[in-house]
Amino acid sequence: MRIKKKLIFIVLFIMLISSFLILLEEGRKKEVRVYDISVIVRGRNSEGWRIIKEGMEQAASEMNVNIRFLTLLEENSIKEQKELMEREINSGTDAILIAPADYQEMVSIIESSRRKLPIILFESRIETDQDIPYISCDNYKLGQSLAEEVIKNGNTDKKISIIKSDLSCSSINERYLGFIDEISNSKNNYEFLELPSDEVQLYNKMRDIMEKRETDVIVAFDPNILESIGRVKKYVMNDINGKSNIELYGTGSTSLIISLIEEKIIDSIAIQNDFNVGYLSVKASVSEIEESTLDRSIITSTIINSRNMYSKENQRMLFPFVR
Repeated sequence: MRIKKKLIFIVLFIMLISSFLILLEEGRKKEVRVYDISVIVRGRNSEGWRIIKEGMEQAASEMNVNIRFLTLLEENSIKEQKELMEREINSGTDAILIAPADYQEMVSIIESSRRKLPIILFESRIETDQDIPYISCDNYKLGQSLAEEVIKNGNTDKKISIIKSDLSCSSINERYLGFIDEISNSKNNYEFLELPSDEVQLYNKMRDIMEKRETDVIVAFDPNILESIGRVKKYVMNDINGKSNIELYGTGSTSLIISLIEEKIIDSIAIQNDFNVGYLSVKASVSEIEESTLDRSIITSTIINSRNMYSKENQRMLFPFVR
């Protein structure tokens, strides 16, 4: 009887080990699919893309994705973007995430490329009838909210200078339209101001405007330009004992912009949740590759100033990994 029990135990043990080994071997055969996704932005490798990139990297680490983050040599270069798209398609990438440099000139290549692989638009879009996934906030509403902030701060019958930027980018164009439509409902007067690209010439022109107080409010929708004007205003304030009657507003959340808000050089900025833009863009790419349901989450935007920048919610938008 004891011998029989021992034999049964041995047989069961062998069967258990065999099953375990079979399952282990099958697990090894089932390799985890890693997707290669190319990200093409519409500008140079600047800090302005930092938070979006952090969101993409977080999603990539969770979803078995390799990210190739590609920047341009020249801001908003249509030619470079087209060349990068063709190169990445030929290299066999699984999907392309792109912030189009021009909402009209990039239409043809994006529409035709969708027949070959998934294309996701983020931050900016194109004029198309095709249902192309697009990840961004409501940029028109963001522009409106910045105008509301200008008015709320007591600017009801002032001269407002709006810095000209490249309106071929849909996000900037929509922010302009939202701002202008809202500010037009007030008694404020606005003008468009064109600045030289040369830093020294820009500095001299802005310093002259500020010292002569030729305007009451300056608004810049390009983070790089906002940084440059912020530097000028800081220098001018230092020369006149820390006072300036010209208010400064804009968009963007680089380290310098945040610092200038803390110092009350920049009065307010309007920003979208860039981390979520990056995260949901990668998530949408994976969904398109796997032909699964897209996440239609709404990207929020908000106003940041020296009074509210330290709130827990705003700190998470400005510094996503700070808890």
